[in-house]
Amino acid sequence: MNQRIFLSSIALVFVIFLIFKNDDVAETQIFKGSIMGTGYSISLQSEVSSQNTHFKAFNILQNVNQEMSTYLDDSLISKVNKAEVGIWVTVSQDFIEVLDYALALCEETQGIYDVSIGKLVNLWGFGPDEVYKEPSEEEVSYLSSQVGCGSVILDSSNLLVKKVKDIELDFSSIAKGFAIDKVYKFLEEQQNIKSFFIEIGGEIRSTSLKSNDQPWKAGIVNPSDQDKIIYTFFSSSFDSFALATSGDYRNIRILDEKEFSHTMNTFSGLPSSFSKKSVTVISENAMKADALATALNAMKLEQAINYSNKEGIKALFITEIEGQTKLLFSDDLEQVKI
Repeated sequence: MNQRIFLSSIALVFVIFLIFKNDDVAETQIFKGSIMGTGYSISLQSEVSSQNTHFKAFNILQNVNQEMSTYLDDSLISKVNKAEVGIWVTVSQDFIEVLDYALALCEETQGIYDVSIGKLVNLWGFGPDEVYKEPSEEEVSYLSSQVGCGSVILDSSNLLVKKVKDIELDFSSIAKGFAIDKVYKFLEEQQNIKSFFIEIGGEIRSTSLKSNDQPWKAGIVNPSDQDKIIYTFFSSSFDSFALATSGDYRNIRILDEKEFSHTMNTFSGLPSSFSKKSVTVISENAMKADALATALNAMKLEQAINYSNKEGIKALFITEIEGQTKLLFSDDLEQVKI
């Protein structure tokens, strides 16, 4: 791969979830709220009230947000970002787990997926700060020179992280998936919960079946016509059902009357050209689905398909070819799709 691109900031998802309650053996209780700058929904199937279970699940989401949100000045990731280069910062086991996977994926994709891009994200107005003008060439050049898989190192055994270059971390492409996995593990341990479906900002993870042995369904929206569902996945088709969709056409900024998407080339430090497409990944857990969808969406289409086939990734690509919306499936997803 001779080009290193990264889709940063909030991973965009275009998924409508189809949750039905008819004929369920256990009652479906749906709890909704806001977290990580977006909405969440937890559907629990139980024969008893699950209000207390939802309260505990929400606390888990809040804890992840408190560690990994760049929008909170007192978050753990903000503490790391504010630290001087070369200074070790004590973090949590969860923080280490997320960063460790992110750095591994950075190496595997030769820098296409890179969570050290936080300062470039902010520079172009896709972070917490308001930006109204295009940055200077000097600013872009300097910050892009700092980004890279080796710009931060970790000491897993001692729960320490150290920046070795002038960068800031951005976990927006992986934190929601990780939070879903944390809630999933908690719900698995609850004996009174028969089945469940977790969604944050369009990213999901669920049990394979509902309590009546029917599958959960996830409908994927057409990026070119968001009122239409273009494809539906069934949880029963997969051993593990964790799904994330990423696209680059809805999260845009207008600076100096110019439109920029949040997909950036980290060699140039510039946003890439605006396009209409999305990538959906189904994986064994939501953290991987989240990060992989981001990485694949940052690649050129042919490169992303080849990478998916090589790495055994279940991916659906929605793109436009000669003015027509096309659905392209990776080899592993082609084998299980309905």
